[in-house]
Amino acid sequence: MIRINYQLNVQVAGGPKASYAGSLQVEAYDVINVAVPPATDDLEIQLQPGTASEQVTFLMITSDRFADLSYKVNDAAATEVYALNAPQLLIGSGAVSLLDEVPQPLVISNAHGTEAANINILVGRDATPAP
Repeated sequence: MIRINYQLNVQVAGGPKASYAGSLQVEAYDVINVAVPPATDDLEIQLQPGTASEQVTFLMITSDRFADLSYKVNDAAATEVYALNAPQLLIGSGAVSLLDEVPQPLVISNAHGTEAANINILVGRDATPAP
């Protein structure tokens, strides 16, 4: 098993702060780095090799810039479009399933006309899902 450690720190300026640290056991992880060219619609990025539900239990999506980025899950024709306007972190199969029980693939769009976006994805998953 592989341990993914994470630490979250949030503070409101002049207000409350909260922190949480934890870890998650996974059987495998994937690091995905993809350059999405300017004015690109529906670039598919595969997140997992299989179609088992709840296989992905950790998903972190970051980019070198966040303007004009969006994604869909599993299908370029999907009607649900998520703005990628800040780093996104989903921990646990329950959080990941908010996107879909089997998030495969992410379909990224870069509406910026002149700048590419370097998308970085860390996936933690079960490598031996039950059939």
